[in-house]
Amino acid sequence: MADLLIYESGSGGEANLLSNDLELTNSIFNQVYLALFGGNPGFITSNLTVESEQNFDWWGNNLFFKNDPDSQFNSYTEEILNTTALNSSTREIIKGYVLKDLQFLSNLAEVSVDIFIIDSDKLKINIFLKELSNLQNKEFQFIWDGTKSELIEKRII
Repeated sequence: MADLLIYESGSGGEANLLSNDLELTNSIFNQVYLALFGGNPGFITSNLTVESEQNFDWWGNNLFFKNDPDSQFNSYTEEILNTTALNSSTREIIKGYVLKDLQFLSNLAEVSVDIFIIDSDKLKINIFLKELSNLQNKEFQFIWDGTKSELIEKRII
């Protein structure tokens, strides 16, 4: 089953129009991207919603995982990147949050993460997945610009 392809343009996730239709993908990249940068950064989805308040979390949290907070997508990675200075001591903290956001993939793949500070305000996140069903390896790379507080590049290798 294919999903809509979501890619990073520097201003948030975008869908691509391809031959008068939206481009689809069978890649697991969408799940990785949305888990790390999909909204509701750092907050736990509340079961108590007020109609007059805007809810910034993923709509599926309340629909599918209302009583299972451990399965909800809450972008802890995006929150820590927005609120923490990039330095050697926070590198491992950031790695822990990336792994926390990707915990839901543990029944599908072995997940490992490397974090590199590539400039005083830029961080590279490499994510390696070894799918358990077919032992296929996938690598995803994200570049975070701390000055702009935005994801500026992603590559699938």
